[in-house]
Amino acid sequence: MKLDYEYLSKIRRAVSIYTKRKTSNVLDGDFHSVYRGRSMEFDDLKEYVYGDDVHDIDWKSSSRMSRILVRRYMADRRHNVMFIMDRGRQFLGDTSKGEAKRELMLMTFGTLAYILGRNGADFALSYPGDHSANTSFFKSGSEHLESLLYGYERNCTIDSAFSLNQTISEILNSVHKRMIIFVVTDMDGISKLSEELIKTITINNDLLIINIDDAFLTGDMVYDNEQGFYEKFFVSHNKDLRKEEEKIRWEILSNASQICKRSRAAMTTIAAEEDIIGSTIALIERYKHGYYG
Repeated sequence: MKLDYEYLSKIRRAVSIYTKRKTSNVLDGDFHSVYRGRSMEFDDLKEYVYGDDVHDIDWKSSSRMSRILVRRYMADRRHNVMFIMDRGRQFLGDTSKGEAKRELMLMTFGTLAYILGRNGADFALSYPGDHSANTSFFKSGSEHLESLLYGYERNCTIDSAFSLNQTISEILNSVHKRMIIFVVTDMDGISKLSEELIKTITINNDLLIINIDDAFLTGDMVYDNEQGFYEKFFVSHNKDLRKEEEKIRWEILSNASQICKRSRAAMTTIAAEEDIIGSTIALIERYKHGYYG
């Protein structure tokens, strides 16, 4: 896929069409990535609850609204959004809706980074390298996004000795700021995310996981990327194998969902390009309102 400003125009058109129907102001609301505290820049007002500092009460606003309101402050209005993308030969495959996983990975990252950048966030990209993580700086803008897309496009479908989990651990050890973290992977990657690692992420960061859907290994015209041939009919159309595959998929996603609920993280699955904006905005809104899993 050739990536250029026409590609970014495709993203802009998709976002424009969506925002004519719904909002894409996805960073309104509470995230861990914004520090709140006293003696910082004023943010907003909220109703007083037990434990709030009485020195923060805004008496004029409280009198006007007939309820006690306190001022909230924050150190930095800009969110830092880290995209941690998986890579490997498995992304040469398709989704269950027949779309290329590689293209969907790129479009998911590109579209989300564009929307979040437009909402005032700085974003960075990290993915497994040969011996460590390939990680960019936090910036915003089209040139930054295009550069990241080019770099990831060249490496997306190449296997790496450095794993997704190692990449996540390196980010947590080297980036000393609160972040909104998007982990974008597939079924195999999700099955390897441990509860301990997810809980480590969510201590100080917001975590949203995007599962790029996999095509079934059973069905019509099943092609084996590793072996380089189409599966024989009696294998690909075996009903027992199909049931077992559906069972394994359900177990992986169900287990991951339960871990996310216990760890205060959220997850969604994307199978087609047309689902990217709606599914990810719904994911963010669901997370902000405390609906995890």
